[in-house]
Formats: sequence, C-alpha cells, structure tokens
Amino acid sequence: MKLIRKKPRIKQVLTTCSWCGFKIGSDGPIYSIGCKKRPGVNISKYEGQIMPIEMSTLGKTIWAIVPPAESDARKAGNDFLFTLCSEDCGDKLKETLELEKEIGELIFSAEHIR
Repeated sequence: MKLIRKKPRIKQVLTTCSWCGFKIGSDGPIYSIGCKKRPGVNISKYEGQIMPIEMSTLGKTIWAIVPPAESDARKAGNDFLFTLCSEDCGDKLKETLELEKEIGELIFSAEHIR
C-alpha cells in the first residue's frame, strides 16, 4: 500500500529544510537556493504558492516556493526557491539538482533515438 502524503502548507515549506526535512526554528538561520525553470515550462499556476519537484535520483518529491512574477526574487532570476537549514544541505541539494539537470538534458537530447 502506497503512503499518500498531502500537500504541505506554505508555512511548513518555509520552515522545513528541503534537503533533510529538519524543522527550522524561528531563531535559527535559514538559507535558500534559487533556481531557473527549463525554457518553455509554464509555472505561472504556482506563483505565490508551493510547487512539487519530482527528484528521480532521490525517489521522492521536494517542495519549492514560486515567488510572484513581480517579486524581487523573480526579478533577480529565481523562478523558484528551496528552503534549507544549512550550507551543507544546500551543497547536497545543488549536487542533486545538477545531476537531475544532466539526466533531463540527456533525455531531451535523445531525439535521434526512435
């Protein structure tokens, strides 16, 4: 039987490390990683909300925050952000995101395979 998880509230995503799941206290440091979406992908329905990101290499879903189009984060080039508890978790998430990106590029570049 598959465990069904319900969508977390935005407050939970803002206060939980995207990598390790640690609950970030109100007095603790909070870090984030900003990311760009793949060209042609429309994430407008998630603006100002959270968006699920399927991590195939981890076999799980992590949640990203999608800032509104007019926000400073979007103007700075960040289409979505991940909340983190430490620089170490940020480094691990960056490595995994880079691997996911490479896998995606391999799949999308395989147009010659029929």
